[in-house]
Order: sequence, then structure tokens, then C-alpha cells
Amino acid sequence: MTQRRRQPIKRSRTRFDLARIPPHVLKLAVVLALVLVVLGGVLGVRAMLNNPENLPISQIDVQGELKFIKDGEVRAVIEKYTHTNLYLLDVDALEADLETQPWIRAVTLRKSWPDQLIVTVEEQYPYAFWGDDRIMNKYGELFTADLPAMRGILPKLYSPEDKGREMAENYKKLYQWLAGLPLVIAEFSEDESGSWRIKLKDGPEVLIGNEDQGRRILRFKVGFQQELASKLGNVRRVDLRYTNGFAVEWKQSPVGSRDITDAGRGV
Repeated sequence: MTQRRRQPIKRSRTRFDLARIPPHVLKLAVVLALVLVVLGGVLGVRAMLNNPENLPISQIDVQGELKFIKDGEVRAVIEKYTHTNLYLLDVDALEADLETQPWIRAVTLRKSWPDQLIVTVEEQYPYAFWGDDRIMNKYGELFTADLPAMRGILPKLYSPEDKGREMAENYKKLYQWLAGLPLVIAEFSEDESGSWRIKLKDGPEVLIGNEDQGRRILRFKVGFQQELASKLGNVRRVDLRYTNGFAVEWKQSPVGSRDITDAGRGV
């Protein structure tokens, strides 16, 4: 009996040939792989930054010229928000909190990675007192703050309509109109009708009215130079609300409590 030999089984091998893959498919696969790598990295970094203990804020740089608010007072507000990292920092809340401070007009925050916060402060610049309890800055904006050291140095302005910017411009006009006289405006106010009134430092009040203010001040200027300069200490009030000349109320007058002068007639 003849015994058959078993033929070895031939197994076919499949070779993976990149050359046979269409180029556009290969490019797409490469792009997808890169996207997955980048996405994984981004998610990893984000997960790291969501932990406030990672890369905490270690440097706070306060910039700006500070005269009325102390650097330590600014930092005390900032430090309430910086027990975290730059990614988690609540910038809007910190900015709003800083701008509620009386002497801070505006603030700018800038992040310098990985751990530095730069805070630029614009401090209020006091231009005048507004009434009894507020201050006007150089932009005509009103704010509430204490400044006892400047009482009697800065002028006091007031308008019932809080027209800060307009009053600042009118004060500048008065300052220019009175230029050349040894007089300092201590107070400048406007009533509901728009009538102006000034109080001179160590001197009388001057009622100007609500029209022709420039002409009336010029008339007063001429009258001061001609007659009032040597008598100003005895003057209680000057009323410029006349067509010609002005009225003077004396503190002590042998003639009477009120005189009319023609000084400056025709001006």
C-alpha cells in the first residue's frame, strides 16, 4: 500500500504597501494624527491650568504715578484675587474692584506669562473741590474722596446740575479774565438760573450774573485797578449785575452800606 505524502500548505502573505495608498488619503491621515496630538496637548495644558496650584501668580508689578493712594493699598486689593494662576484670574472682577477705590480713575491689567501680573493705575488728578463732599478731576469728572490738605488751596466749584466739565471750562475763562490782578478765586458757583458767583480768597464775593460775564469781569477789572485795589479789605460784596458800573457793599462805610461806582463805564 502506497503512502501519500502531505503537501505543505502554502500561506499567502499580504504586504502593506504605502505606495499603493492614494496621496490624498495619506495626507488626510497625517493631518488627523497631528490634530489628535495637538488636541491632546491642549487638553493636557488646559487641565494643568485649571488647577490653581499650578503656575501660581508670583509677581505683581504695579505701575503708574501714585500720589494720593499708596502702593500697599493697591496691592491689598489685588492680592485678594491672585491666589491662583493667570489663566483662572478673574480679570473683570479685579478691575472693577480697583476702580471702586476713590483715587483710582482707571486701571489696565496685563498678563505676562507664566506668572506675572502687570497692573497700570491711572490716578485721579484733583482740579477743584465740588461742593462740600466731592472733588472734580482735570477731565471735569466728579468723584468722592478726602483731601483735607488741599482745602483752601484748590478752588471750590459747584453747579446744581453737576456740570463739571462746563464749570471747569468757565473757571478757566474766569482765571484768564482776571489775569494780571493779585486775586485768587476761592469759590465759583452757578445757581439754577445759570447766574455766576465767585468768592475771592481773603476777599469779597462777586456776583456776576447769567449774561455778559466777560464784559462784566472786564468792568470789574478796570474798577479794581482804579479804585478798589487799596480798599478791597473793606469790601463785603461786589455786584456786577448792572448795565453800567457795579455796586459795592462795604463792611464799614460812613456814607452807607451800599455804593454804586461808575468805574468801568462804557466797557
